[in-house]
Amino acid sequence: MPDSNYWNRRISRRRTLTGALGGSAGIAALGLVGCGGGDDDDDVTPTTGAGQTPQPTPTADPTKAEEVQSFLWPREDSSSRATKGEIFQAYTTADVTNLDPLASPSFTANVVGSWVYPRLMTYKPGYRVPATGEVQGYLAQSFEQPDATTVVFKLHPNAVWQDAAPLNKRQIDAEDVVFSWEKFAAKSTSRKDLAKLPDNPGGPVESVKAIDKTTVEFKLAYPYAPFLSAMAYSRYLQIMPRESEAGGYDPRNETRSGGPWILQNYQRNVIFQYRKNPDYWDADNVYLDGFDIPIIPEYAAGMAQFRAKKVWAFAVRAEDVIATKKDVPDLAVDANAFGRTCWNMYFGLQPGSPFLDPRVRAAASMLIDRDLWIDTFSNITEFQKEGYPTDVRYHSHISSGWEGMWLDPKSAAMGPGAKNFEYNVAEAKKLLEAAGHANGIETEMAWISTGQYGTTFPKQAEVFKGMLEESGLFKLKQVNPDYQTDYLPNYYFAKGNFKGIAVGASTQYPEVDQFLYSYYHSKGARQKVAFQGEASDTKLDGMIEAQRQELDAAKRKTLIQDIQKHMAETMPLIPYPGQSPTFSLFWPWIGNAGVFRSWDGESARNTNETKLWFDKSKYTG
Repeated sequence: MPDSNYWNRRISRRRTLTGALGGSAGIAALGLVGCGGGDDDDDVTPTTGAGQTPQPTPTADPTKAEEVQSFLWPREDSSSRATKGEIFQAYTTADVTNLDPLASPSFTANVVGSWVYPRLMTYKPGYRVPATGEVQGYLAQSFEQPDATTVVFKLHPNAVWQDAAPLNKRQIDAEDVVFSWEKFAAKSTSRKDLAKLPDNPGGPVESVKAIDKTTVEFKLAYPYAPFLSAMAYSRYLQIMPRESEAGGYDPRNETRSGGPWILQNYQRNVIFQYRKNPDYWDADNVYLDGFDIPIIPEYAAGMAQFRAKKVWAFAVRAEDVIATKKDVPDLAVDANAFGRTCWNMYFGLQPGSPFLDPRVRAAASMLIDRDLWIDTFSNITEFQKEGYPTDVRYHSHISSGWEGMWLDPKSAAMGPGAKNFEYNVAEAKKLLEAAGHANGIETEMAWISTGQYGTTFPKQAEVFKGMLEESGLFKLKQVNPDYQTDYLPNYYFAKGNFKGIAVGASTQYPEVDQFLYSYYHSKGARQKVAFQGEASDTKLDGMIEAQRQELDAAKRKTLIQDIQKHMAETMPLIPYPGQSPTFSLFWPWIGNAGVFRSWDGESARNTNETKLWFDKSKYTG
């Protein structure tokens, strides 16, 4: 498999980049299958199955394309012959910060919580085709909206907590929901996305109260289009037992399940072991007995485990997919849809920062060769040669996977800001000169070098640094902060209070409003465009607020596309270059792999993982 010299060869036409890529940082693909990425905090999502359906596109070699089509996974619904039992062998790339999804500083707790703590709603899975984001009940058996700002949920009457002290199969009730909301609103890093607070008066949820034992009422401050989607999202309101805050158990180090899986064993830095919850109200429709998820931070070690059939599905990096399939022809290959995650480079905005000037931000964007970057990390040229379907899209300031909302930066529809997505060193130089930086800019560039965002991420950041420096317009000191103690507080959540440039992941939100508000509104929980939360672009704030309150779908689409045009001109941060649909490799004894398609991976433990089963007839381990 390729070592770091592979990247040098891929970008050999750029001498400076070649030097930048000579280091020893990890270059493995993301630790996710069929998902476009992670989060501020996201790439430890356990790898368990295949991805989504791609848009069909022409390939360079029709003969080889026919051959590829012959072995692409058919996504057969095998539920009629499914048998129960067996432990799925999965993996993840990093440990969690702690196990409390409503109070942890990191998304990693939400990943664990998604297995055990139910949400009021869940996303309806796609059947052999991508999900659409439509929601359905989970803990809520039903819901109604008597007016535009009131939503009432009726809880599932047979929902009980795990048979373990101090809960002992107690019914999950409305007071648990109220407790969980109050804790979320007080402690969650995502609270400003939803909660109306003294320091966040624009939050949509005003209050939550228990009407009776199984009825909960949410009052909204204004009609909020994505509310039901928010109730399905695993990064928001996971329902926890109220005993978790009263000394009944330590939620940072233990869990109590109300969903389909129990965290039976957790050994820090070693393994997560989930087992089927026999008291889950729909336990009869759960096929597997559980999941073993060891922590495997190194790509080579994970690949070895995968080839040895000890891991059933693995995030094989793009440049290894073709060779791995040829070397191990028994592996199944599924083609994925465009992801909806858009990671980014963002700027320190302290007083005196050069990046306060939009001309400097635009210049930095023009130094990113998006086509080369996408070809390098998505292996486009080689996939085309071998007949694999490819379709390249640039990201705007939202992911190119947001079908119907996304504006193509290469199209005339993007307007004047489209030029800022073009690779143009000469124009970048003019912009820096006009901004008073004729001699270039010397500053810092920070990213984590550990596995929280997967093992390819550090190499991607190195390439960005190399591209910026190649022009001679930037001289960047590399900084690799510790993820927990330095990066999260001093870069990711610092609201621009750092020096230079940072590279980071972003959350794959299930609704585009949540991404826009969280990252681009001055009051957003993860905003990176307003120093210390002080609005520097009041027009952008107003545009984001307008779209979240617009209930007419066509009008809202226009508002969201106008936001993209505006940010293309101001370039408040630099989105990752773009993507092409990826390919997932897995062993074919995963019954129903790829059949039930998730809207966002970790919010699907009750709809996708419950449908997987072990097909012993295909097992060759």
